[in-house]
Formats: sequence, C-alpha cells, structure tokens
Amino acid sequence: MNTNYAAKQQANIDTSVSKDLVTGCLKENGVTPQDLADLQTGKVKAEDAKDNVKCSAQCILVKSGFMDSTGKLLTDKIKSHYANTSFKDLIERDLGRCSAIKGANACDTAFKILACFQQST
Repeated sequence: MNTNYAAKQQANIDTSVSKDLVTGCLKENGVTPQDLADLQTGKVKAEDAKDNVKCSAQCILVKSGFMDSTGKLLTDKIKSHYANTSFKDLIERDLGRCSAIKGANACDTAFKILACFQQST
C-alpha cells in the first residue's frame, strides 16, 4: 500500500465532505495528528492502523451519507454525489472493485474500502 495513503485519503475526503466533519470524526475517535503522520510516513502500516483510526474512517463515511452504521456502502448515494463531476467514471470503477469488501467490523470495513479506493489498478 502507498505510504501516502492517509494523505491521499484526507485529500479525497476533503473534496467531498467538509473539513469540520472530518475534524469532528477524528476528534470524536481520539485520532491525533501523530496517528495520521505515522500512517503518512509509513511508520505504521495501514494494516496495523489502530481501531480509532479505522472508526474515524467509518464516522466520516456515515456522516457524509456514503455508508450506513452497519458498514454497508451506499453505492447509489455515492454515484449520485459524483454523477456530474470529472470523478464519475473513476468512482464507478472503484465502486466495482471495492464495494464488496468486508472487514472484521463496520470500522474495519470502512477503512479497508477507503484503502481500496486509494490503490491504483
């Protein structure tokens, strides 16, 4: 996985949801700037991310309306959100690759789906 995963994840999220929502989810789950920095630098591998980091990913997806509380990706809402953007084709391709991913729980699922979206094919 790309060591810039967290930075890319943050940049992609920021384009579709408010910075306040992201900041709120990170704070709500106790994710520190150091936690994000450790992911960005590769000091912590994505597969070794703490549960609070994974749950902040779920929080962001749920509050943005892209996932329900059980970890089910709301693909129709995502497609609708990006329908009139230059990301439409990329989003549909990535939904095809990533939407069926399941983790150990809803937080793990959200984190793994976001990781899948970050991987280039």
